Amino acid sequence: MTISSYDVAKITNGRIIGSNDLMVSGIITDSRQLNYSEGLVFFAIDGKIHDGHRYIDTLYQKGIRTFVVERLPDQPEKYAGAAFIITKNTIDALQLLASYKRKLFKSPVIAVTGSAGKTIVKEWLADILGIATSVVRSPKSYNSQIGVPLSVLKLDEKFKLGIFEAGISLPGEMERLQKVIDPDIGVITNIGDAHSENFPDNKTKAEEKLKLFVNASSVIYCRDHEIIHQLIVNNKSFKSKKLVDWSFNNQEAKIFVKKCVLPGEKTGIRMILDGKANDFEIPFTDRASVENAITVAAVCLALGTDAKIIAKGLSGLVSVAMRMDMKRGINNCMLIEDYYNSDPGSLNMAIEYLKSQKGRKATLVLSDFLQSGRDDKELYGGVARLLKKTEIDKFIGIGEALVRNSALFDKSARFFRSTDEFINTFNGSEFKNETILLKGARFYEFEKIGNLLEQQIHQTILEINLDAISHNLNEFRRHLNPGTKILAMVKAFAYGAGPAEIAALLEYEGVSYLAVACADEGVELRNAGVTLPVIVMNPDPSASDVIIKYNLEPEIFSFSSFEKFTAAASKHGLINYPVHIKIDTGMHRLGFMPDEIGELAQRLFTAECIRVVSVFSHLAGSEDPSLDNFTLRQIDVLQKTVDQIQNIIGYPFLRHILNTSGIVRFPQYQFDMVRPGIGMYGVGHFEGLQLKTVGRFKTRISQIKRIRAGEPVGYSCADVSENERTIAILAAGYADGLNRKLGNSNGCLYIKGVRAPIIGNICMDMCMADISGVKAEIGDEAEIFGENISIDEIASKCQTIPYEILTSIPRRVKRVFFRE
Repeated sequence: MTISSYDVAKITNGRIIGSNDLMVSGIITDSRQLNYSEGLVFFAIDGKIHDGHRYIDTLYQKGIRTFVVERLPDQPEKYAGAAFIITKNTIDALQLLASYKRKLFKSPVIAVTGSAGKTIVKEWLADILGIATSVVRSPKSYNSQIGVPLSVLKLDEKFKLGIFEAGISLPGEMERLQKVIDPDIGVITNIGDAHSENFPDNKTKAEEKLKLFVNASSVIYCRDHEIIHQLIVNNKSFKSKKLVDWSFNNQEAKIFVKKCVLPGEKTGIRMILDGKANDFEIPFTDRASVENAITVAAVCLALGTDAKIIAKGLSGLVSVAMRMDMKRGINNCMLIEDYYNSDPGSLNMAIEYLKSQKGRKATLVLSDFLQSGRDDKELYGGVARLLKKTEIDKFIGIGEALVRNSALFDKSARFFRSTDEFINTFNGSEFKNETILLKGARFYEFEKIGNLLEQQIHQTILEINLDAISHNLNEFRRHLNPGTKILAMVKAFAYGAGPAEIAALLEYEGVSYLAVACADEGVELRNAGVTLPVIVMNPDPSASDVIIKYNLEPEIFSFSSFEKFTAAASKHGLINYPVHIKIDTGMHRLGFMPDEIGELAQRLFTAECIRVVSVFSHLAGSEDPSLDNFTLRQIDVLQKTVDQIQNIIGYPFLRHILNTSGIVRFPQYQFDMVRPGIGMYGVGHFEGLQLKTVGRFKTRISQIKRIRAGEPVGYSCADVSENERTIAILAAGYADGLNRKLGNSNGCLYIKGVRAPIIGNICMDMCMADISGVKAEIGDEAEIFGENISIDEIASKCQTIPYEILTSIPRRVKRVFFRE
């Protein structure tokens, strides 16, 4: 949909100041998610934490010209060519625009609501129905007053079905969302205690949720949820609707369901509709997943979807990474981490998931419920009865309310007023051979407990100075022109430093893009909560669906990669999905050759499912003055390629070619964006940059002993001395990234202010150092590289480059992040 700024003002009941003929084709509400500026309108939302009006100037500098605001910025006259649309409330305005877009969409729209499971049902439903038709869905859990209109604005006539979820926490909110989604088909999963603090009871909350379906022609729900069933059958407005209810218990339901446990942690279900039995298989056994899958199947049957498609989709369901993560813990424990949702209704299902994990004792660590709106004694008495009923072996309660009601629980239960109080008394030896469910509201920061329980005892660590990264990034910024974007490289585990933590810092520091090598690295960032645009620089063709699912942006480097990704994008019904085009300007790695650009540009022009966000190349020798002519030739090839592509596809995009050394040595070719990499991590020496050391790789002394003259040390008896020596045995070996070439006195460790040579052959998990004359003790630190021994020195002695040294440090080496 492309409309004018005047149209936006008219639709949102706003008053326009400035240009009324600017064309608008896209929406942005988060200044951090700006991929391109042409045709975008920014809605300045004044929220509890961030006020979008603060970012108007920055976005104007980046090219945005249309703004929907609640108040004008200071000196509005300085924003030449801009349009400011003044409204009473920008969220209301956003919803009005989305409602207008919804009215233009003529294909069916499905809305999913409920207390729990709505995101999973929406995702699975879209996956299965998407097998046979083009579907647009709300991203992840975009179900709020802002998320819903942003989702609905993705509607386009090329989609044949829209699926959106809606969540509420206050009375009156669902009526607003109904006007935005206006679904043809309604789905309600269940009703529980989530967000109950603003409702007197679950019946009132269910009534509010059902307002979403006031104009729907069909409603699908589980008859076994009595509150929902009674409200629907007793509501006169639902009499004219097609009601499709399913049940395990009542054969009068439209769909009667039978289930059985199958080998291999699977569940078989038989769904009888109009006398016909449909048999399906689900790759889950826990109640929550089974009920969600049955709801999805019921919707598909109600829509007349072919049973073979339903069966195929159900058998291939995978967990949606939303709330519960499982990890290996200490002492043969397994951790189930559920930090996202803490309400009594979800606790029951979480415990069922816990109990489905066989072979270990069941432990629950639970926080107070913060939004239940229920009486404490009634609430926690119910929890205590649930724990007894489900035979939980160990219970730990954290929070003031749980402490107050501790008498309701078994005498073996333990209680703490806060997470910190638990941590201060933590004894890891108390947790052995257990499956531990950590279920807490975000306020309680249960990730701290998770870190303790999954902590691996290993004395070799890599310390990361976050302040140094910020400093180094700003050193590069000093050399950039105003408006030049930064694409920060965090591939290869952020050069060994740890991607999630580094990415979060870079997001805070305001970089425009992140780049990873493969889709798995991008998924890790998304699962860590990183929202910045993430470019996958070397995408496997088979990873297209994962890239789309996690909102990553692929590099397209060949016609094969073009065809495979556009096929996936078309299958998902995508329009203008952001991609980045790699040009081979002479390095002869990945990329389109110059003689392929004409055909490429024509294909890009006709491919509506993707949109070029950037065209770029990689310099082969920007650090080497002897290769400057070659570097300039590469830059020239890129410039000609960019012009050729832009002339054919008819819209602008970002250009970038400068890496770390290129930023310093060729500043006149910054174009629109630069790509600092290893320099951000303090590696290398660049004229005009005062970089700080970021990483300190260190271990500790495990043992000290005296060795007589003539006695060998290490494998192959490779090190023998004529003198008596004091040696230290340290907990770092080549399995930790300590290169074997540093052995036999080629390398040193920095111990107690002294360089101690590494003697003998380096072992897998250990090494030895000569500390004769050094006043060292067991447990003392030993620096492998850092402030005292540079990584450049290590690389030189290993006849390699710093990149290899950093990226060779495996994940078993714990990363410790700190600020000075």
